[in-house]
Amino acid sequence: MGRKRILTKEEILKETGVLLRKEGIHGVHFKKLSTELQVSRSTLYEYFKNKEDLILSYMRNMMEEMTKQIEAIPEEEAPNKKLYSLLYIFLDHAETHHIDQMIRELQNSDQTLALFYRTKIHEDLMGTYNQMLDWIDDAKKTGIWKDNIESEMVADLIFHSILFPTRHKYGVKEMTDQLFRMIEYGVKNE
Repeated sequence: MGRKRILTKEEILKETGVLLRKEGIHGVHFKKLSTELQVSRSTLYEYFKNKEDLILSYMRNMMEEMTKQIEAIPEEEAPNKKLYSLLYIFLDHAETHHIDQMIRELQNSDQTLALFYRTKIHEDLMGTYNQMLDWIDDAKKTGIWKDNIESEMVADLIFHSILFPTRHKYGVKEMTDQLFRMIEYGVKNE
């Protein structure tokens, strides 16, 4: 019998993300994942009890990573710069909009765990949304942005930018730059 390949949980989660983006939730199987990682399926079972456990762990890990990046935005930055950084983070983690769908599909196997993650992710996203509203209000109060715009409208535009299909066409940085220019300066040629 050959030597067992040493594998980290992070490697498994990273490859899971690749498969999810490429083939969706139904394309993630331990057989396919073990082939991509060049390990036996039993190795994957040492880390995760089943596919559902793996995908829920991936989602939790992705949300934790996104939250860390948001929390790392320097407090002393101007509010509009914070919002630019937040938009970039959202677009860079665009697969988060699939989380709700994934959790619904996973509820058949472990309803309690799926409900827990759904609630936790919702709380995290609402906390981020409220932080974003504060930054928008700060941008208005400091005169960086006009004060006659609705904060919720701007927040929704930023928050739902992950749904824009052209993100793949332009890339995260270009999409962030263009969207933020439209938010800050509009599209009118003056």
